[in-house]
Amino acid sequence: MKVFCACAPGLEPFLAAELRALGLAARPTPGGADAEGEDAVAIACLGSRLADAVKLRTASGSRDAAGAPLFRRGWRARVGAAPLRESLAAGLLAAAGYDGSQPFLDPMCGSGTIAIEAASLAARRAPGLGRTFAFETWPGHDPARTARLRARLEATPRAPPAAVHASDRNQGALRLAQKNASAAGLAEAIRFARTDAADATVPAGRGVLVTNPPYGDRLADAEPAWRALGQLLARLTGWTAVVLAPTRRLEALLEVAPASETPVRNGGLRCRILVYRL
Repeated sequence: MKVFCACAPGLEPFLAAELRALGLAARPTPGGADAEGEDAVAIACLGSRLADAVKLRTASGSRDAAGAPLFRRGWRARVGAAPLRESLAAGLLAAAGYDGSQPFLDPMCGSGTIAIEAASLAARRAPGLGRTFAFETWPGHDPARTARLRARLEATPRAPPAAVHASDRNQGALRLAQKNASAAGLAEAIRFARTDAADATVPAGRGVLVTNPPYGDRLADAEPAWRALGQLLARLTGWTAVVLAPTRRLEALLEVAPASETPVRNGGLRCRILVYRL
């Protein structure tokens, strides 16, 4: 069974690696990853965090196996002013090398997308378990086989081994993030706090920071927020930080050079995933 999994441009290597970890043979290709293996359609739809769509390769072309976009996890109470796709949030976590075993912090959590995705990953909750997909209505589909796969994935969740912290200076954003976390069933896994990024509490030990600071239409003047983030990064010795940045050079305000950067698109905007080893 051969499938094509689509993702945001720039995330192709991370998606291919994820699919391989799920047990499929996969390689990156422009716009996504080609994968094959037993039950590839079901595995990709149920288990992939980075894919936006899954298409079965056929002799006449491809068939949409998911139906609705995969990034819609089903927990979002309402769309915020500048929503980040859950699949792109998962891509940022992949760029950070986050596996749930390290302390985690998003100091500009907004509606909570990154923190919720981090908590879900740390808890080993397959992202597609609460959904049904188009492939389940296809002639010849074996419901019992898919049910066995679902049961296997449902047996993997755990309590997150390290704390997931999320904070924001905006009380309204924080309330929305808490509502979203409750809808996702992860309210107990995330420690929320209202604070400016510069003053965020840093968990003990070496950890991972992933955040999507304001830029573009989100804030007329984003510079104070980026300066606050820079003050926080100066306190994170030994941490890995991943920041989603626009093409213009706001990251200069962080006063630290990234170890790597990956071009990506967020809602049609050209951005970069900046990785810092602090």
